[in-house]
Amino acid sequence: MPLQIPIGEKQHLGKKTFWLFILERSGPTFSLLVIAILLFVLQGVAARVVIDKVKASAGIVSLLGTAGLVTIALTVLSAVIAFLIAWLSYKNYTFALEVDALRVARGIFGKEEITIPYRQIQDVDIERPLFFRLFGVSRLVILTAGREAQEKTDESEGILPAIDKDLAEYLRGALTKRADVEEVEEEPPAQNAASAPQRQ
Repeated sequence: MPLQIPIGEKQHLGKKTFWLFILERSGPTFSLLVIAILLFVLQGVAARVVIDKVKASAGIVSLLGTAGLVTIALTVLSAVIAFLIAWLSYKNYTFALEVDALRVARGIFGKEEITIPYRQIQDVDIERPLFFRLFGVSRLVILTAGREAQEKTDESEGILPAIDKDLAEYLRGALTKRADVEEVEEEPPAQNAASAPQRQ
C-alpha cells in the first residue's frame, strides 16, 4: 500500500528515527559502561596479585569493586535518562502537510513551531550519510527562497534531521509537487494579458 499522509495530520519522523535518537544520546552511557568494565578487570587483576598478608592491597581490590558497582549504577541511570530524552525529543518533533505550507513543531521545554509555505520551496534534497544508511533513515533538506546553501544546519528551519527513508522519499515528492502547483497558481495575471493577442 503506497504511503499517504492526510492533510493537516501531525506525523512523527518514523520508528527508525526514534532508535537513532536513542543512540545519539547514549554517548555518556557507553563511556560509563567502558569505565565500569575496566574497573572490574582491574579488580580481577589486583585480586590475583594480592598477597593475603598485605591488607592494603585487599583494600584496593575492595575499592575497585565498589567503584565498579557505582559506575554500573551510573550507567543504568544514564541509560534511563538518555531513553527519556530521546523519547521526549521524538514525541515532540512532528510535521504536518497543511493546505498551503509544511508545518514543523519541535522542542521539549521550549516549543518551536515553524511554517514553510510551499511557494517558498525551491528544492528538496535527501542526504544519506553512511551512518544514516545503516539505520535506514535520511536527512530531508528543504531549500527555500532567500536561504543560502551554506546555511544548512540541523537547527535551520528547512531540515528534518532524521526521517525514515520511505517517508523522506514520499515527502520530497509531495513537497516538490505542492511547490510547483503554488508557483503555477501564483503566476501574475499581467503575464497572461501580455501574451494574449490585443484587439484593435
